[in-house]
Amino acid sequence: MTETIVREKRLEWIDWMKALGIYLIVLGHFYSVGEKSIYVFHVPLFFVISGFLNKKEVDGRVFWKKLWYNLVVPMLLMAVINFAYHSILHFFNGSFSPADAYWFVRNVAFGMVSGYDTLWFVFTLMMLKIIFQYCFSKKLFYSLSVVMMVLAYDYNHSDLSGLPFFLKEPNAVVDVCTAYPFFAIGVLLRNYKEVINAINNKVVLIAAFVGGLLLVALCFMYNGYVGMFCCDYGGNIFLFLVGGVAGTVMIWALSVLFGCAPKVIAIFSRGTIIILGLHKILIDLVWVFAAPSVTDVVFAVLVLLLFIPFIIATEKYFPLMAGKYRIKSSNG
Repeated sequence: MTETIVREKRLEWIDWMKALGIYLIVLGHFYSVGEKSIYVFHVPLFFVISGFLNKKEVDGRVFWKKLWYNLVVPMLLMAVINFAYHSILHFFNGSFSPADAYWFVRNVAFGMVSGYDTLWFVFTLMMLKIIFQYCFSKKLFYSLSVVMMVLAYDYNHSDLSGLPFFLKEPNAVVDVCTAYPFFAIGVLLRNYKEVINAINNKVVLIAAFVGGLLLVALCFMYNGYVGMFCCDYGGNIFLFLVGGVAGTVMIWALSVLFGCAPKVIAIFSRGTIIILGLHKILIDLVWVFAAPSVTDVVFAVLVLLLFIPFIIATEKYFPLMAGKYRIKSSNG
């Protein structure tokens, strides 16, 4: 009974964190309201959450089945949808070429961000899960964070001309280097799940929120632009880590303060992969009627609300896009 209560409480703030996080992802892609400061932490936030929710499967076949249905299939389906959408636009504006299909398949096959767009996150997460599943020691897994940061530093300060073509451009495999430490932090925090669940003192939570907000602001001021989609950690790799963790703590504190998550928040939480993959199509629609401005704070909410019936319908009639195993577990 106690375990059930703890699990439900954990899911409440996890749902809030995912909902707030995906809102920030959408808002950031309007490129109008503080998007550069949002970039300090909104992607690290999701890698920390993913690490926290991740667990090693005893049966390797189960692992690959879940990876395939929860990540690979939805990722590829939505990548194709996005390609079809842009192909239609290019056809009507006269810039379509049959060769585009070749370049799309090539870019997807090599993990290039130009093939996946926002879904690069899913590809990178897939790589992280594979590393964790087959890393024989947790100590080694955590230690690899240092190796990954060294590789990220080297990638950002080296001449890339000698690398294969697919590594010279933004690539989801390369992005593992900057994403790895945050995923590892999430895995580590999972060991303290019950301790984290027990934190409900409002003074502590407000202090955590304010402290996180201040650190995010400072990291933005002194570290500059962060673009994790291209393995860009800004000007200082240490401030990059601090900013990502501080922003995650900030959103966590706010999520716990919000308390019980209403049904709509749970829907956003379940549908984050769908929103992540397809929200730019709706943003394009908004831009037809309104130029980027401060009102995008509201339009980002509208985009999320428009996804509600789509998420529900997808889970019911086309579960492959929502993640077959994810739906089974959430309904169980």
